[in-house]
Amino acid sequence: MALNTAVFTTKHVMKEGSPITLVSHEIDGDWQFMGNEPIVDYPAVAMIVSLGEIIKKDKSVLKVADLPSGYQATRMDKSSKWEIVKIEYSDQDIKEMGFQCSSCGEFHKDIPMAYGTKVPFDYGEIPEAEVESRCSLTQDGCIIDGSQFYIRGQLNIPVSGAEEFRWNVWVSISKNDFERAEEVWKDENRILEKPYPGKVATQLECYPETLGLSVMVHTQKVGTTPIIEVQESRHPLFLEQENGIDMERVISFAREIIYKH
Repeated sequence: MALNTAVFTTKHVMKEGSPITLVSHEIDGDWQFMGNEPIVDYPAVAMIVSLGEIIKKDKSVLKVADLPSGYQATRMDKSSKWEIVKIEYSDQDIKEMGFQCSSCGEFHKDIPMAYGTKVPFDYGEIPEAEVESRCSLTQDGCIIDGSQFYIRGQLNIPVSGAEEFRWNVWVSISKNDFERAEEVWKDENRILEKPYPGKVATQLECYPETLGLSVMVHTQKVGTTPIIEVQESRHPLFLEQENGIDMERVISFAREIIYKH
């Protein structure tokens, strides 16, 4: 962590010499350096300072300056040993944290309603030195070794009281269907295409094994990503696509995927 990193602390620590007894690295990236004093009115005593200023007050915090996000260190006083534990967050905490979007680079306060991968699972298993010679990849399609064909689609799940949730997934389809999809890709009548049978080629977090799940790929109008329909009725993903989920389930996705809790 750089010395100019902005961190949260209190007037008790910075102006009254209170020893730092709690250091936390929140899963949204924020750092806090707090003392033992009970805080009734946080805005009245809160301060934002640089890490360098904190170190000038107490160099012993350097021992926990590499805390991973989602963990905190506590001690009884300045001479005590730091005890490091994982922070337990409530669903409401997760809901209010927001996230840094990997696509646009912006920070969003809302819980994400979509996740996905940029490449099929098998693509990610190929040694980096061999990728260029073995793979052809676009935003919507992928060919590996001239014999494995993948198309990207979205697997939508209804959410009670909210917009649909979306898993962006890759699906393995036959060579004939792949070539047909390419042929009609810009055809206004492509929505009349019969669905392509395929197998999921993305392992979705928060579920049992999803690789190889039987699905149907439904071509949409030009400019719209194909819709993926799960066929295997015993899999939780099928049940959620069929029956829908609530926002608590969406929050659990964020807890596991973004915040690793």
